Amino acid sequence: MSPAGAALVSGLVVLGMVVVLPLGLRLLGPDVVPAARSVAWPLAGVAGAAAVVLPHGTVSALLALVLAVGTAVLALAGARLAVRTVRDVRAGRVAAAALAARAATVTALAMPAVGASALVAERAGWGLLGFSGTYLALTVPHMLYAGFGAALVAGTVARLAATEGLAVAGAWGVPLGTVLVLVGYFVGDVAELVGAGVLTLALWATAVAAVRSLARPSGPARAAGGGHLAAPGSPASTAGARALVGTGAVVVGLSMLLALWWAAGEALGFAHPSLDVMAATHGVANALGFVLCTLLGLRVLAARQVLPHEIEGVDEGRRDAGQDTTRGPGRAPEGSAA
Repeated sequence: MSPAGAALVSGLVVLGMVVVLPLGLRLLGPDVVPAARSVAWPLAGVAGAAAVVLPHGTVSALLALVLAVGTAVLALAGARLAVRTVRDVRAGRVAAAALAARAATVTALAMPAVGASALVAERAGWGLLGFSGTYLALTVPHMLYAGFGAALVAGTVARLAATEGLAVAGAWGVPLGTVLVLVGYFVGDVAELVGAGVLTLALWATAVAAVRSLARPSGPARAAGGGHLAAPGSPASTAGARALVGTGAVVVGLSMLLALWWAAGEALGFAHPSLDVMAATHGVANALGFVLCTLLGLRVLAARQVLPHEIEGVDEGRRDAGQDTTRGPGRAPEGSAA
């Protein structure tokens, strides 16, 4: 990769750490992420960003380690959500859409730790699991935007559009595709191509579901448990949020074609874009046009979720216990999708 390409990747990583990660954590809310709105998360991102722009060495590795500690907290939050989900499944308190949303959310919480580990090793000049240099550097944005951002988008769409079968399929497929791509790092290019194919189909399914249920002004989206979304603010802000979600859907539909082209070229030996070209096209499109735009739009659309009186599962149990089940801004997927 050329110096210009590496600088572009570094810029995307900085954006992911300082903006995308904190934005996504606010969308999840404190039920899932400890102190989701705390300034500690942007500060951890700033530490990671500083590690990226400083020269390789002890200082940048230590700054990357600050980010890694934060991502370890997220991984523990994901493990807690996974345990809670297993318990709720055994108790029959989780519907299909909610289970898919939780699976995607657990993936989103776990993957930043993979990227942060790669960043620490890359900044320190170490190898990690047989990889080094550019491979580790490119792992960081992939875990921020595909591992975290795309999985969070898929899980949130499945939660907000629970009656959409494609949303559920996407929420299952994004984690599966991400894991398959990671496995492909160790197995070979063909396995990575399979993972890219699964991830692409899953993201396309999520995009179609988002357009059908969230981006069109024809009616309110159906929420988990049969509720409706009532986006706060002016009609203009709601229309803007829908436009952002629609933009993200169009962008990911195109950008993932480039990912398939690159993965197929690597696996099958035909001409394909260089890493510099992929960073400038696929990377920028997915980071800005898909993940950032969609998260911004979903944050508005999910700010108020009005659930019907007849909610099954977890919310029904809470209602019987006299607890408030109204979902406010940034509430967790598991709270409302049972």
